[in-house]
Amino acid sequence: MNKPYDKFAKEALEAISNFPDLRLRIREDSLPYLAGNLILLDENDVMYDEYSIRIECPNDYSNSFPLVYETNQRLPHNIDWHIYGDGHFCICTPIEEYVYCAKGITLTSFIQNQVLPYLHNQSFREKEGYFLNERSHGSMGILESLYDILHVNDLMKVYSILVYIYKNSKPSRTSKCFCGSNLKYRYCHKEAYHALKSIDQERLLGIILQLKQF
Repeated sequence: MNKPYDKFAKEALEAISNFPDLRLRIREDSLPYLAGNLILLDENDVMYDEYSIRIECPNDYSNSFPLVYETNQRLPHNIDWHIYGDGHFCICTPIEEYVYCAKGITLTSFIQNQVLPYLHNQSFREKEGYFLNERSHGSMGILESLYDILHVNDLMKVYSILVYIYKNSKPSRTSKCFCGSNLKYRYCHKEAYHALKSIDQERLLGIILQLKQF
Protein backbone atom coordinates (compact mmCIF):
# COMPACT_ATOMS: atom_id res chain seq x y z
CA MET A 1 0.00 0.00 0.00
CA ASN A 2 1.44 3.41 -0.89
CA LYS A 3 1.68 6.37 1.42
CA PRO A 4 -1.66 8.16 0.74
CA TYR A 5 -3.67 4.96 1.22
CA ASP A 6 -1.62 3.95 4.24
CA LYS A 7 -2.28 7.35 5.82
CA PHE A 8 -5.98 7.12 4.99
CA ALA A 9 -6.33 3.64 6.54
CA LYS A 10 -4.50 4.73 9.69
CA GLU A 11 -6.63 7.85 10.09
CA ALA A 12 -9.79 5.83 9.44
CA LEU A 13 -9.39 4.16 12.82
CA GLU A 14 -9.44 7.52 14.59
CA ALA A 15 -12.39 8.66 12.48
CA ILE A 16 -14.36 5.55 13.44
CA SER A 17 -13.75 6.26 17.12
CA ASN A 18 -15.37 9.68 16.61
CA PHE A 19 -18.06 8.52 14.18
CA PRO A 20 -18.91 4.97 15.29
CA ASP A 21 -21.46 4.33 12.53
CA LEU A 22 -18.65 4.32 9.97
CA ARG A 23 -16.63 1.22 9.07
CA LEU A 24 -13.32 0.73 7.29
CA ARG A 25 -13.76 -1.37 4.14
CA ILE A 26 -11.40 -2.66 1.46
CA ARG A 27 -12.33 -2.50 -2.21
CA GLU A 28 -11.69 -5.30 -4.69
CA ASP A 29 -8.54 -3.48 -5.80
CA SER A 30 -7.34 -3.55 -2.16
CA LEU A 31 -7.85 0.19 -1.59
CA PRO A 32 -9.43 1.36 1.69
CA TYR A 33 -12.61 3.37 2.09
CA LEU A 34 -15.03 4.34 4.85
CA ALA A 35 -18.72 3.51 4.63
CA GLY A 36 -21.69 3.88 6.93
CA ASN A 37 -23.93 6.57 8.38
CA LEU A 38 -23.35 10.10 9.59
CA ILE A 39 -25.85 11.53 12.05
CA LEU A 40 -26.78 15.21 12.01
CA LEU A 41 -27.51 16.88 15.35
CA ASP A 42 -29.41 20.10 15.94
CA GLU A 43 -28.32 22.92 18.25
CA ASN A 44 -29.56 20.87 21.22
CA ASP A 45 -27.52 17.80 20.17
CA VAL A 46 -30.69 15.99 19.14
CA MET A 47 -30.54 13.86 16.01
CA TYR A 48 -32.62 15.33 13.20
CA ASP A 49 -31.24 13.66 10.06
CA GLU A 50 -28.95 10.88 8.85
CA TYR A 51 -27.03 10.16 5.66
CA SER A 52 -25.48 6.97 4.31
CA ILE A 53 -22.10 7.81 2.81
CA ARG A 54 -18.92 6.37 1.35
CA ILE A 55 -15.57 8.14 1.69
CA GLU A 56 -12.82 7.12 -0.74
CA CYS A 57 -9.13 7.98 -0.70
CA PRO A 58 -7.73 9.97 -3.68
CA ASN A 59 -4.27 9.05 -4.92
CA ASP A 60 -2.87 12.39 -3.69
CA TYR A 61 -4.37 12.37 -0.18
CA SER A 62 -3.83 14.53 1.87
CA ASN A 63 -3.12 17.20 -0.74
CA SER A 64 -6.72 16.79 -1.88
CA PHE A 65 -9.99 16.02 -0.14
CA PRO A 66 -11.28 12.44 0.03
CA LEU A 67 -14.15 11.73 -2.35
CA VAL A 68 -17.49 11.55 -0.55
CA TYR A 69 -20.61 9.90 -1.97
CA GLU A 70 -24.18 9.61 -0.67
CA THR A 71 -25.16 5.97 -1.12
CA ASN A 72 -28.97 5.89 -0.76
CA GLN A 73 -29.71 7.84 -3.97
CA ARG A 74 -31.28 10.53 -1.83
CA LEU A 75 -29.42 13.49 -3.36
CA PRO A 76 -29.55 14.20 -7.11
CA HIS A 77 -26.32 14.04 -9.09
CA ASN A 78 -26.62 17.63 -10.18
CA ILE A 79 -24.14 20.48 -9.86
CA ASP A 80 -26.98 22.74 -8.66
CA TRP A 81 -26.98 20.47 -5.60
CA HIS A 82 -23.18 20.67 -5.47
CA ILE A 83 -22.80 17.06 -6.53
CA TYR A 84 -20.75 16.05 -9.57
CA GLY A 85 -22.08 13.75 -12.25
CA ASP A 86 -20.28 10.71 -10.81
CA GLY A 87 -21.96 11.35 -7.44
CA HIS A 88 -19.13 12.76 -5.34
CA PHE A 89 -19.71 15.92 -3.33
CA CYS A 90 -18.58 19.39 -4.41
CA ILE A 91 -17.82 20.46 -0.86
CA CYS A 92 -16.11 23.78 -1.50
CA THR A 93 -14.18 25.68 -4.15
CA PRO A 94 -10.74 24.40 -5.23
CA ILE A 95 -8.86 27.30 -3.61
CA GLU A 96 -10.61 26.67 -0.27
CA GLU A 97 -9.74 22.98 -0.56
CA TYR A 98 -6.07 23.72 -1.34
CA VAL A 99 -5.72 26.11 1.60
CA TYR A 100 -7.47 23.71 4.00
CA CYS A 101 -5.28 20.78 2.93
CA ALA A 102 -2.10 22.85 3.16
CA LYS A 103 -2.85 23.57 6.82
CA GLY A 104 -3.01 19.82 7.52
CA ILE A 105 -5.95 17.48 7.15
CA THR A 106 -7.06 14.30 8.88
CA LEU A 107 -10.13 12.23 8.15
CA THR A 108 -11.66 13.23 11.49
CA SER A 109 -11.17 16.96 10.89
CA PHE A 110 -12.36 16.60 7.30
CA ILE A 111 -15.60 14.90 8.34
CA GLN A 112 -16.20 17.30 11.22
CA ASN A 113 -15.35 20.56 9.47
CA GLN A 114 -16.26 19.83 5.85
CA VAL A 115 -18.60 16.86 5.40
CA LEU A 116 -21.02 17.50 8.27
CA PRO A 117 -21.57 21.20 7.41
CA TYR A 118 -22.09 20.17 3.78
CA LEU A 119 -24.76 17.62 4.80
CA HIS A 120 -26.43 20.11 7.14
CA ASN A 121 -26.68 22.43 4.15
CA GLN A 122 -28.16 19.66 2.01
CA SER A 123 -30.83 18.96 4.63
CA PHE A 124 -31.61 22.67 4.78
CA ARG A 125 -31.92 22.74 0.97
CA GLU A 126 -34.35 19.81 1.03
CA LYS A 127 -36.52 21.58 3.60
CA GLU A 128 -36.29 25.23 2.53
CA GLY A 129 -35.50 24.97 -1.17
CA TYR A 130 -32.18 26.83 -1.11
CA PHE A 131 -28.68 26.57 0.37
CA LEU A 132 -27.27 28.77 3.12
CA ASN A 133 -24.08 30.68 2.19
CA GLU A 134 -23.91 29.10 -1.24
CA ARG A 135 -20.92 29.72 -3.52
CA SER A 136 -21.37 30.21 -7.24
CA HIS A 137 -20.18 27.45 -9.54
CA GLY A 138 -16.90 27.44 -11.46
CA SER A 139 -14.58 30.43 -11.69
CA MET A 140 -17.07 32.78 -10.05
CA GLY A 141 -17.09 30.61 -6.93
CA ILE A 142 -13.28 30.67 -6.82
CA LEU A 143 -13.35 34.46 -7.07
CA GLU A 144 -15.88 34.68 -4.23
CA SER A 145 -13.59 32.51 -2.10
CA LEU A 146 -10.64 34.78 -2.82
CA TYR A 147 -12.68 37.85 -1.93
CA ASP A 148 -13.17 36.30 1.51
CA ILE A 149 -9.56 35.15 1.93
CA LEU A 150 -8.04 38.46 0.80
CA HIS A 151 -10.75 40.77 2.19
CA VAL A 152 -11.00 42.67 -1.07
CA ASN A 153 -13.87 42.91 -3.52
CA ASP A 154 -12.17 43.78 -6.79
CA LEU A 155 -11.14 41.30 -9.48
CA MET A 156 -8.05 43.19 -10.62
CA LYS A 157 -6.87 43.65 -7.03
CA VAL A 158 -7.31 39.91 -6.38
CA TYR A 159 -5.39 39.09 -9.55
CA SER A 160 -2.48 41.43 -8.74
CA ILE A 161 -2.22 40.12 -5.17
CA LEU A 162 -2.16 36.50 -6.34
CA VAL A 163 0.52 37.26 -8.93
CA TYR A 164 2.63 38.97 -6.24
CA ILE A 165 2.26 36.01 -3.87
CA TYR A 166 3.13 33.56 -6.63
CA LYS A 167 6.26 35.43 -7.75
CA ASN A 168 7.68 36.90 -4.54
CA SER A 169 9.18 35.80 -1.25
CA LYS A 170 7.65 36.78 2.08
CA PRO A 171 7.90 40.51 2.79
CA SER A 172 9.48 41.77 5.99
CA ARG A 173 7.10 42.31 8.89
CA THR A 174 7.61 46.08 8.85
CA SER A 175 7.30 46.67 5.10
CA LYS A 176 4.24 48.20 3.50
CA CYS A 177 1.76 45.59 2.32
CA PHE A 178 2.01 44.58 -1.32
CA CYS A 179 -1.74 45.18 -1.80
CA GLY A 180 -1.26 48.96 -1.82
CA SER A 181 -3.31 49.62 1.31
CA ASN A 182 -0.48 51.65 2.88
CA LEU A 183 -0.73 49.44 5.98
CA LYS A 184 2.18 47.42 7.27
CA TYR A 185 2.28 43.90 5.89
CA ARG A 186 1.94 42.25 9.30
CA TYR A 187 -1.34 44.10 9.90
CA CYS A 188 -2.75 43.52 6.43
CA HIS A 189 -2.21 40.47 4.19
CA LYS A 190 0.27 38.48 6.27
CA GLU A 191 -2.18 35.66 7.06
CA ALA A 192 -3.48 35.53 3.49
CA TYR A 193 0.07 35.44 2.11
CA HIS A 194 0.98 32.45 4.28
CA ALA A 195 -2.28 30.64 3.45
CA LEU A 196 -1.88 31.01 -0.32
CA LYS A 197 1.91 30.57 -0.42
CA SER A 198 1.53 27.29 1.47
CA ILE A 199 -0.40 25.60 -1.33
CA ASP A 200 1.32 23.87 -4.23
CA GLN A 201 2.60 26.61 -6.53
CA GLU A 202 1.42 24.81 -9.65
CA ARG A 203 -2.08 24.89 -8.22
CA LEU A 204 -1.75 28.59 -7.40
CA LEU A 205 -0.64 29.28 -10.95
CA GLY A 206 -3.67 27.37 -12.21
CA ILE A 207 -5.96 29.61 -10.14
CA ILE A 208 -4.21 32.72 -11.51
CA LEU A 209 -4.66 31.54 -15.10
CA GLN A 210 -8.30 30.74 -14.44
CA LEU A 211 -8.90 34.24 -13.07
CA LYS A 212 -7.14 35.71 -16.07
CA GLN A 213 -10.00 34.40 -18.23
CA PHE A 214 -12.31 36.94 -16.56
